[in-house]
Amino acid sequence: LTILPALESATSGWTNVNDQTYTMGTTTFKTNAYTGCASSECTTNTYTLGQRTGKARMITMQEAIALGCTIRERSCPNFMYNYLKESTSYGGTVNDTTGGDNSIYWTMSANSSDTNDAWYVAHSGFVYYGTASASGGARAVVVVSK
Repeated sequence: LTILPALESATSGWTNVNDQTYTMGTTTFKTNAYTGCASSECTTNTYTLGQRTGKARMITMQEAIALGCTIRERSCPNFMYNYLKESTSYGGTVNDTTGGDNSIYWTMSANSSDTNDAWYVAHSGFVYYGTASASGGARAVVVVSK
């Protein structure tokens, strides 16, 4: 939730990219370690991310799959995981040279089967989900009109 406003703020001054408007939707988490909300009638743990507008946003898991990524199989196009840790071992052309553990970047898609997880693109060229509090990066999606 915090990366979207940061991304919007960091790109707001871009003059050569049009604004894009998108709607995230509403998610109700039935169980959550932070609120203890476990009832099937639970509504206290409902989050709505309304319409947002920015120069850039994060990719969704569905978009990653539409671009050729598969779950736990190395199939993403090189541009989607290049510059991540050890990407040359998995068909990319450039490895992360910053010395950090830059092995994934997050999508803006939550995992509906586990409220603690979100989807990511891995340095080995696939999409999967993991604990959303884990270390990972973000890549901006910019829509270019043809």
